Amino acid sequence: MKKSFLTAISLLIMMSILTGFQATSTKTLQQSLEATLVPVSEMELPAKTIIGFGEATHGNKQFTTLKLAIFKHLVEKQGFRVFAIEGDFGGGQKVNDYILGGSGTAQAAAKSIGFTIYNTEDMAALLSWMRSFNEQRNANDQIHFYGFDMQRYDNNKNGLFSYVKKVDPTLAFTYEIALTNLNDKTVYDQKLATVQSALSHLKNLMVRMKENKSVYTAKSTEKEYELALAYAEAIRQNATLRGSNANYSNARDFFMAENVKWILSFEQKHYGRKNIFITGHNGHIEKTSTSIGMKTCMGAYLAKAFADHYYAIGSEFYESSFLANDAATGERKEFTVKNSGNERLAVLFAQTNMKDGFLDFAKARKDENFSAYVNRVQPISAIGADFSSLYGSFEKLHTLQMAPAKAFDGLIFVRTATPSVMIKE
Repeated sequence: MKKSFLTAISLLIMMSILTGFQATSTKTLQQSLEATLVPVSEMELPAKTIIGFGEATHGNKQFTTLKLAIFKHLVEKQGFRVFAIEGDFGGGQKVNDYILGGSGTAQAAAKSIGFTIYNTEDMAALLSWMRSFNEQRNANDQIHFYGFDMQRYDNNKNGLFSYVKKVDPTLAFTYEIALTNLNDKTVYDQKLATVQSALSHLKNLMVRMKENKSVYTAKSTEKEYELALAYAEAIRQNATLRGSNANYSNARDFFMAENVKWILSFEQKHYGRKNIFITGHNGHIEKTSTSIGMKTCMGAYLAKAFADHYYAIGSEFYESSFLANDAATGERKEFTVKNSGNERLAVLFAQTNMKDGFLDFAKARKDENFSAYVNRVQPISAIGADFSSLYGSFEKLHTLQMAPAKAFDGLIFVRTATPSVMIKE
């Protein structure tokens, strides 16, 4: 009995010491975080070719507001003039027309991006700012808007055939009919053979366009010709995703990285721009490809191509009420998630008195213990367009397991994120 009693006492003492160590360790980490954090309004960003911003959810107002805050900073402090989003390429060109003074409303332009997640008043406000900025600038100093995704057909077909009709009406007539089955209305319901047949016709059209480049550019401009081929490429990418056995997510991220590189090259060639701001989901922007089933994400491709000239900023929240499509019913509704865990960055941030904060991991390296901590794997929020109560109940279903300082160069925290404001029909 005496031996058992002494053993129990020893265990209690050990547990007390470990608990005290953990509390001290957590407190030290919190102090290190507080010493490194700055309010988002005071953030400083290095001069890079590509600045990327990842959002922790697709359904919060704050992450759209942050897109604008970061881009305004880059526009005003570093001369950035190119904005690219995880949205339809053809839809992005309709937005570009709007911010350059075209007809319509900011709300209609937001809907053109192609995904429900952008049909928000928050996105409309971002586009309104861009249009207002451009109204005060000469043509060579205006902001340009792009989408680097490829999951829609119609706006890309419209852009492509408006050009081909101009330079080769007969060819346009033939291939417009041949590509009828590639459309947004049936994009999710097409038979594999139908997509593959249309894809074959599209590839033939692209070959004809390349063969006739000199003829077409003589009737237009090289810039118009290259943009038309980009529309065709977006259609090809979408049809390839839906008409092949390739891993959809891996192929999509590869295509998105290629599209970002094309946008940058196009802007450099025709407008002399050398920098681009891109924005999308945390899982696309980060550099370590931690999404389940993901071999190489867009951010990893860009990090390989541009090395340290690609600067990735992630985002995280402590608690969030957000909009998403119910995975069971498809209904767009509100969900709530609150992060927990003694040593999660999100929780350490919540223990500060800050509403938002920017953590630069380069500065975190000055603190050896804190640097080791942010280079260890932990859950970081990553909620897409679809969600369910089940996802909310299991941390692994709404987070990515990543080492924050390896996945991102910086991280923005939001204490309380609120739902996006949808545009009323």
